[in-house]
Amino acid sequence: MEFLKRNQIDEKKWNDCVLKSSNGLVYALTWFLDGLAMNWCAYVREDKGCYVSVFPVPYKRKFGIKYVYTPFFIQQLGLFSLKYSKKEEEEVIYMLKKNWKFIELNLNFSSKNGESRKNLVLSLPSEYSILQKSYSKNHFRNLKKSEHNGLVLKREVSPEKTVDLFRSNRGAKLKTFSNSDYQNLLSLCNEAKSKNALFSMGVECNSELVCAGIFIKFKNRITFLFSGNSKKGKDSGALFFLIDSVIKRYAKSGFILDFEGSENEGLNRFYSGFGSSEENYRVLKINNLPRVIKAFKN
Repeated sequence: MEFLKRNQIDEKKWNDCVLKSSNGLVYALTWFLDGLAMNWCAYVREDKGCYVSVFPVPYKRKFGIKYVYTPFFIQQLGLFSLKYSKKEEEEVIYMLKKNWKFIELNLNFSSKNGESRKNLVLSLPSEYSILQKSYSKNHFRNLKKSEHNGLVLKREVSPEKTVDLFRSNRGAKLKTFSNSDYQNLLSLCNEAKSKNALFSMGVECNSELVCAGIFIKFKNRITFLFSGNSKKGKDSGALFFLIDSVIKRYAKSGFILDFEGSENEGLNRFYSGFGSSEENYRVLKINNLPRVIKAFKN
């Protein structure tokens, strides 16, 4: 495969390859990477004037050292190909190890390299009444609770309001995201909206927004990208109500609802309760830095 800098990549050929790939995911599209990765380059295989395999490589620089990383809000990258080949992926990983001293890159669900990480997805081929039969008893109880609390679904909630809701609640306790990370997310949402690839929904309780989610549509997949939930939202079962509403809306559509996780036991139990199944991805970790600077990323 050929190494290409970002400015050498043909965007149409790249995005066509991701679209036609058997494992194509929205994270690998050029506009998604441009919105969230500080810098990125790639390994590409071209045949008869078309890209047939692509492998994006996001990177940063710290203390003069360039390293490969997975940007926030991107869950899976790795090899995207018209016909996935383990040998081809291993060829790229060999080149990565040869040229980069530090790598921490999430690979997609087709990969067999690296450490396994949980991801949960729910196929939506059937009518809502059939899909609902796979819900856990606890989820049924919480949905009943949400009905009693008089929750109201809002079809259009701006990404800004969703991010504000997160930052005012769970985000206030976390130091994970910087202001620029949130701004990157909002810019990405605007770009996705311009491409008709985004929808956002929220839940109100007594006319107050208590829960909201941002969803990205690409190919046959709906990715649950980001959400915010207040204490009142948790107490009233708003997130149960929100996800159930998405399932109801897209039942019998053939879409896959991708929950984006999670290794967190509570979130895993929550997503599993809707009848989802595991579609795990991998994390490639390489640290060949000199011992004296081995912990530079921390």
